[in-house]
Amino acid sequence: MPYDAKAIANYFLELAERDDKEISPLKLQKLVYFAHGWHLAIKGQPLLTDRIEAWEWGPVIPDLYHDLKEFGNGPIKRRILEAIHSGETRFTIVVPTIDRYPDSEANAFTKQLLERIWQVYGKFTAIQLSNMTHEDGSPWDRTRREHGPRKNTDIPDEWIKEDFLMKAQAHESSAR
Repeated sequence: MPYDAKAIANYFLELAERDDKEISPLKLQKLVYFAHGWHLAIKGQPLLTDRIEAWEWGPVIPDLYHDLKEFGNGPIKRRILEAIHSGETRFTIVVPTIDRYPDSEANAFTKQLLERIWQVYGKFTAIQLSNMTHEDGSPWDRTRREHGPRKNTDIPDEWIKEDFLMKAQAHESSAR
């Protein structure tokens, strides 16, 4: 069951707060991207309802970018909010969360996955994570090569899935 990227991002913000760590918009973008990639590799299904685009500086979830750009390169100081239409002229402001989704079994798996992503990738800086997404042959690199450096083109989930399956196989081979 795919989630809104804001719900996934807010969960990472909770983990960062729990561990008394600061997190920048760039780092959060990359963590959400890695979570989506590993979910595709493990479950064969997307984690996100949002599309991921190949921007000049890497894979970006546009809605997440616009929600967080006020923080620039600094730490994010609040949860991401969303306005939900709740009547003809009324809106309700909510904090998107994973628990807002009805499938508790999927939510439990997602929380475990995000915790693992945080443990493995949370220790890296935003720049280190960004460099990981820019490797030659990465889905971002392939998209930029195919569509040119100036287009904000969607990165195909199939390419992301293939990339993370290769990461899993490489990790499995090195563990032997």
